[in-house]
Amino acid sequence: MSYALALAGLTSPSLAGTVPGQLVSDAATAQPECWSGQKLTWPILSRIGGTTFTLFGAPDGVSGAIAATTTGVNYTSTHTFYRDHHNYAEHSLPYSYFIVSATAAEATDIQILSGIDYTWTTQDGDAGLNYTKSETAGYFWFYNSDQTYYTESSDTATWGSILYGATTGDGLTYTCDTAANVYSNFTSNGNLSSTGTCGGSDLAAFSQNLGTVTAGQGTFAVGFQRDLAINYLGSAQTGVHPFDSAVRTKSEAVSSDWGSQYADIVEASVRQTFGATELTVPVDNTTASPQVFLEEISSDGNIQTIDVLFKTWPVYVSLNPGYLKMLLQPVLAYLDTEYGPMHGPFGIDCPSAIGHDDGVAEQMPLFENSSVFIMLYAHQKYTGDTSCTAEYVSLLAGYAEYLNQNSLYPASQFISVDSICPGRSDWSGNPVSHRLKAASLVLGDSTYSDTADTITKTVYNDAIGLDGPTLAESTHFTYYYGQDDTSNVLFPAYSDVLLELGTMQEGGLPFAGPITDTSYTGSSVDWGFADWNLLVAATVSADVQAEIVNTTHTFATNGLNSIPFGTKYYVEGHKVGAWVGNKARSTVGLSFGLLALDQGYWEDSY
Repeated sequence: MSYALALAGLTSPSLAGTVPGQLVSDAATAQPECWSGQKLTWPILSRIGGTTFTLFGAPDGVSGAIAATTTGVNYTSTHTFYRDHHNYAEHSLPYSYFIVSATAAEATDIQILSGIDYTWTTQDGDAGLNYTKSETAGYFWFYNSDQTYYTESSDTATWGSILYGATTGDGLTYTCDTAANVYSNFTSNGNLSSTGTCGGSDLAAFSQNLGTVTAGQGTFAVGFQRDLAINYLGSAQTGVHPFDSAVRTKSEAVSSDWGSQYADIVEASVRQTFGATELTVPVDNTTASPQVFLEEISSDGNIQTIDVLFKTWPVYVSLNPGYLKMLLQPVLAYLDTEYGPMHGPFGIDCPSAIGHDDGVAEQMPLFENSSVFIMLYAHQKYTGDTSCTAEYVSLLAGYAEYLNQNSLYPASQFISVDSICPGRSDWSGNPVSHRLKAASLVLGDSTYSDTADTITKTVYNDAIGLDGPTLAESTHFTYYYGQDDTSNVLFPAYSDVLLELGTMQEGGLPFAGPITDTSYTGSSVDWGFADWNLLVAATVSADVQAEIVNTTHTFATNGLNSIPFGTKYYVEGHKVGAWVGNKARSTVGLSFGLLALDQGYWEDSY
């Protein structure tokens, strides 16, 4: 697995950096990558007592420098992000900083160098580059005067400006030049020429002279400025301009047996989840209520895909349920003007959230309608805010009626796990997914709750979704109605448990069925989903929880995979532990399923 770095893209999908997991043990030669594996130039060097060392990002080494030895690597989930979970202006800032600290037993002459180049853009060296000083900060600015707004290449924005800066003052020098010249100057005397006449392919670098010290540090900042961040229905949107330890301790507290492994997974999930989001307000009304847009990274680049929103929601329950409203509001506002069945993505090419009116989409209206009600009720339950429902009550009533009429025996359609049962109508999870109880609570209409009870009786008590002819003779849910030799991992049950909807009887059959090596779904499936499995873990026995967490942790740390946290991997056969597909996706927000169930909304507890 790759580790997310403190880069621009903490709260934006348009640029983010990761370092492949198998490289972190030798940080001096490790090179970071963007979402889709594009290499990023980001060298960090130190000069100590006249001797130069490469600390990070120099895969080919540097002439005259020694590769530093990596003695240990620690990862934190955010570090420079999420200081105040109610401050959306801070959340939206597409900037981050990093610190290089040095300590010595005796006072030693120390300098730090760091730089970036055009690889952080999508311009292949054609971007303009200059140096600017503003009050106490100096920064390099990569820009494209002929940019085309709202376009991407390999999940990376092709418009906007990359900024790389540091605080000016005594000891800071800078330059833009060929990498060889920059390294030569630094190696020779520890400083740079402080010239800002640049070419688009130059390395833009800073050198911080810490002086002769026993302890000191250099701080640098990187960001991706896009004043026009999202095209929402033709209206430009712009950014609104001690968490780490809490993530660790709260995650570890979930289990005394596997809490440490679970905490590793959660720490790796936070930045990746929020890294796929764009927090915005209209560019012509920056005091408006913010909206959040989410990109479906590593598949088709769709934006605001309903089932992908649903596959992130537990993280928002724990950290900030207000995000659920901000994610749903732009979708509901659009649907309120184009009334019809809920369908697929809101925009087919991030960052253009311009609607999706051609009807060409995966048809999963049952799953998507129910997902909206689950997330709306979660927002309402944890915040007490019903304003979103009140604004779209007529629209939501229509979707609730669709669920009311179609949940038990729906027409053929997809579910979120469409690669297992593509377009079938008899998936046993459908009636459990219907979440009419959530619709009933959101809309205050007991009709839907009554229907939910009737459906539960048919599927559960009358056993059409079970493996036996009666409830008493059954051991688990089937994957399809009437196929008694199948078993079902019933991930939709999580929302029933977390939100206390009471659809399924307590003390009944296990939601995960018999999880054994011989579990069968009617097709040859030798892979699993890390994200869904971690959600299932919240509703199963302690033994199965431990197995899910430990196997997911092994997948994330086995060194076989060099991609940002993937979610689909082989669970049997000669490729066990190898990544299959889906990487860098926000759906790892489901990793918070156990945390949200165990501890609810954290509020101000960190």
